[in-house]
Amino acid sequence: MIDASRVLAGPFATMLLADLGADVIKIESPDGDETRTWGPPWWGDPEDRRSAYFASVNRNKRSVVLDLRADDGRADFDRLLATADLLVHNYRPATAARLGMGADELRARHPDLVVASVGGFPGAAADRPAYDLLAQAVSGLMSITGTPEGGPVKVGVAMLDLVAGLECAVGALASLVGRGRTGSVQVSLVEAGVTSLINVLGSHLATGAEPERHGNAHPHIVPYQAFAAADGDLVVAAGNDAQFRRLLGVLGVVDDGRYATNPRRLEHRAELVAQLSETIGRRGRDELIAALEAADVPAGPINGVGEALASMEAASEGGWTDTLDGVRMAPSPILVDGARIPARLPPPRLGEHTEAILRDLR
Repeated sequence: MIDASRVLAGPFATMLLADLGADVIKIESPDGDETRTWGPPWWGDPEDRRSAYFASVNRNKRSVVLDLRADDGRADFDRLLATADLLVHNYRPATAARLGMGADELRARHPDLVVASVGGFPGAAADRPAYDLLAQAVSGLMSITGTPEGGPVKVGVAMLDLVAGLECAVGALASLVGRGRTGSVQVSLVEAGVTSLINVLGSHLATGAEPERHGNAHPHIVPYQAFAAADGDLVVAAGNDAQFRRLLGVLGVVDDGRYATNPRRLEHRAELVAQLSETIGRRGRDELIAALEAADVPAGPINGVGEALASMEAASEGGWTDTLDGVRMAPSPILVDGARIPARLPPPRLGEHTEAILRDLR
């Protein structure tokens, strides 16, 4: 398959497919994917332009440099497409048409090729430029993220790039399976963002009311939020009445009937959360988490990134990450027949495979 995308959504989609075994050739301009320069930090010599950001979504790929603005670059690109089952790109429609990658044009030249594209905006606005931050703002995601007393906040990672990339990969796989009935897939960050609001959007559709920010709490479940223990923070996610009763048992709290069901807990949210906060605040975090786990109540610490990584390493007996060519990488989270999929190739240097791949075409 050919990956003519850059930055995050498209490269994430193609990395998912590469992890599953696809032979992915990444097409880069002479300047390279711009995330190559989004450092420090770097893996190895900064002149190699393998930023930690670039490396995080470009494992298991080979890099070919082509200047698609030049006739010979487009000719080589077309020869590569003739060998491929799938093309993924994130060019805006006008740019794709200018480069000979319009959907109809590609279908005419390569009738068996599946084309999957990731854009920023849907419909008539498809030629507008967009990054994840803009999509989080326009989609409504920022408006529901943050505390009630604070302003809108973006998610700490480029979440809509990841959501759109995942949906692009799923759509591409479905099109490959159904090839002959469909030949193209389109996903936009903004539309993926609005649909990913899920229950929040569903509530708005049902009531017309504008959703509010709830911080670390949940709009429809209580208690489902963060709490401060005596020596650290944790979350408690009591998603049903049985879990809530077991939570009260661990905390030694008696319910007089006000909190018996989730609708009642929502009605009395403020007083319930205040009572739980006071009780939890007197307990040690790890001791309380252990007691909640023993009672089968969903709870856990609010880890830092390093702590989360350490927990993955511990769960995998120290073998969670892969290291290739000096680059340490997170693995695919997909287990196949109970086994983890190992990385085959490190994130490539710019144009590392150009000569070998183009030589085979000529």
